[in-house]
Amino acid sequence: MIRSTIFNLAFYGFSLIIVLICWVLAKLSTADRIWQVLGFWSRGTRCLLRLILGSRIEIRGLEHVDHSRPQLFVSKHQSELDVILLPLILPGISAVAMEELTRTPFFGPILDKLDIVLVAVEQGPQGRTEQIAEGARRMAANGRSMIIYPEGELMKLGARERYRSGAGHLYEAMGVEAVPVAASLGVIWPRREWRKFAHVTGAIEYLEPIPPGMEREAFMAEVEERIETRTMQLIEEHAEGQRLEDARDRFARRANNERELE
Repeated sequence: MIRSTIFNLAFYGFSLIIVLICWVLAKLSTADRIWQVLGFWSRGTRCLLRLILGSRIEIRGLEHVDHSRPQLFVSKHQSELDVILLPLILPGISAVAMEELTRTPFFGPILDKLDIVLVAVEQGPQGRTEQIAEGARRMAANGRSMIIYPEGELMKLGARERYRSGAGHLYEAMGVEAVPVAASLGVIWPRREWRKFAHVTGAIEYLEPIPPGMEREAFMAEVEERIETRTMQLIEEHAEGQRLEDARDRFARRANNERELE
């Protein structure tokens, strides 16, 4: 807990400075300059993890990331680190966010400058789907990749939720290959927890792309199977003791529930 407290104080202080710099750049400079600062934030956070906690992040499968053309990244979401690493690995990436966030004092100008796909709550499910599809087509036309976390929330190690259809809509609208992303970063930084874990290794892995053109239901089944299978393999590699047993139990319960539903 002492190491966690020191890391958290360093991280949140560092992040506050980064937010203020990006807020100024959003008013005075370009999106590229903001991405450079965010990349520095990613690298700095990775260094803090190594120096203070003695924990390491492995980034695997970069041969499947093609910066020369748009791709759709469909990712497991276990930890805040999933998002923190994005500017380092995928600078310029776009995502879907609620329009209401643009009205927040500091993040609003930054989100506007980064030009992400915004959807409005008041549009309803059908309206939001149309906004997402329109935004996805625009991003693909502009040569920008997108990322989506299809479970819609941070998950505990081994846990899984139904993959939401938004990933399928993006896949159809963009018409590009989809890269599944597996992770075991929750072994270092569990979801929304103050405590971080020292002297452990976590990984994020970019898997072999799924080509465009699959039917939506087939795509959703394929991407979920790839992500969940590889994620559990990474957890088996990096988690230990009771945390590993708990992850196995969560994974097995979900598998049993799915068999019962069948």
